[in-house]
Amino acid sequence: MNYRRLGRTDLHVSVIGFGTCQLRLVPVRQAIDTLRRGFELGVNIVHVAPDYEGADDLVAQALRETPKDVIICSQGYGPPELFEHFFETTCRTFDKERLELFGIACIDDREMLGENVWGTGGMVQFLLRKKEEGRLGGIFCTTHGPPEYIKKLIESNLFDALMIPYNILGFHLLTANIPGKNPEHLQGNKDIVFPAARKNDVGLMIMKPLAGGLLCSGHAFPQHNQLFHESDRIAAGKALRYILMNEEISCVVPGTASIEEAEENARCGFGNIALKEEDINHIEQRAQSLAASTCSRCGSCEALCSQNLPISWLFRSAYIANYPSETFETPDTHQYFRLHPDDEPICGRCENVTCTCIKGINIPFTLTRIHTLMKELRSKGMIPPAEVREITGGKKGYRAKIIMKVLPTEVTPGRKVPCLLYIENSGKQPWYAHARRGQPKIVLCVFLDKTLLQTIQLRHDVHPMQRAHFAFELSAPQGIGSRSFSFFLAETSRRDIHKPVLLLAEHRIVTTNSA
Repeated sequence: MNYRRLGRTDLHVSVIGFGTCQLRLVPVRQAIDTLRRGFELGVNIVHVAPDYEGADDLVAQALRETPKDVIICSQGYGPPELFEHFFETTCRTFDKERLELFGIACIDDREMLGENVWGTGGMVQFLLRKKEEGRLGGIFCTTHGPPEYIKKLIESNLFDALMIPYNILGFHLLTANIPGKNPEHLQGNKDIVFPAARKNDVGLMIMKPLAGGLLCSGHAFPQHNQLFHESDRIAAGKALRYILMNEEISCVVPGTASIEEAEENARCGFGNIALKEEDINHIEQRAQSLAASTCSRCGSCEALCSQNLPISWLFRSAYIANYPSETFETPDTHQYFRLHPDDEPICGRCENVTCTCIKGINIPFTLTRIHTLMKELRSKGMIPPAEVREITGGKKGYRAKIIMKVLPTEVTPGRKVPCLLYIENSGKQPWYAHARRGQPKIVLCVFLDKTLLQTIQLRHDVHPMQRAHFAFELSAPQGIGSRSFSFFLAETSRRDIHKPVLLLAEHRIVTTNSA
């Protein structure tokens, strides 16, 4: 593994770091084994955040099982007392009095939301004070701001490192045209931010190096449908090394959620990073072809649409749905079937086609095809409908909404299959991941017929109007035929007695040798 100095800190980080946001979508054991494999291969920096649904606990467990010297790169947000809580919680989770890195999550959003970043008693003052106390090594922040904004952050002389987006494609799965917000510009990051970081000795950590899954096929989250030519996709190793050839970059931090991805990503940092000239030309040609056929959500087409469709948001929602490696969901107001409630594609019956794409994408044809694919995903429960039904009738007023579910319909007997339930707490009482005085912890119970098959733990507390993922493996029953599974929320006492309180779903699975 190659290691590079991280800005003005005394830290030397592996050129490949691990992002952990995706770990919420995979079973606990898979998440821990993924991290362990990366650490064994020399990865020594991992990015966690308080809104990653217990990712810090998973990293802590992986480090207990494979004791390595790993740099925890965590962050906070919100009012001063919450920001301090996040810092202290990170210390407790990793049994540290001093953190190597801690910072501000998406600092441009913090400013836009009016949070106290720069003022008296704000985030920056808190971080500087922890440095003076010897409890913090380096200060960083993440940002999706425009290059000129990022350059000012660098020149403020406050940050030892920054985490910014960059990849060869020039955009990523989450890219959006948000009115009133200056957009990020990935090529501008290279042209403006990289030189400024080198001049001011500020370390750069790169997020979205694989464009959120647009650049290459992932092992943990295979795409549901092909929206692009597969011949234009780029191998992860080459995409990561292409970035690391810029010596200003300390490390890239791709989301990593399977042992296969851990090995593939980590080995990208081995040996000679440089690519051959013919490889560089090949990568750039593929990236140009992919960029030409992929909506970058620039928004220039929307004012031209005779049907007043939010074209870029329809594309964005469809990309996220079909390329599920991205874990930051589309806002409810911008879910596909909220934006397009008609069952038949509006573009398919448009008689006054006025929209045009600056890159030449055939918008009516492409969106009509996408609409068919999105209806298929909706029928399987893999994306939400326009209105999500609330599940009521639970004991003690428990209520919930299933935002998304990924459950098999046909499997081979005895095979383990990945499952996912994404649930909103729509009731009035919190769901606790750990039992508290007078408050039970909440688990998901899976019943086969009427027999309890397994329980899945919550990874974090879920307060009213918040959401949680239950990711687990389900062992298909032996024998051929149809079996009934039930999924309940349950209260669990300290004696490990499960009391089902809300039936979430019933699901039939057919076991067949042809699955």
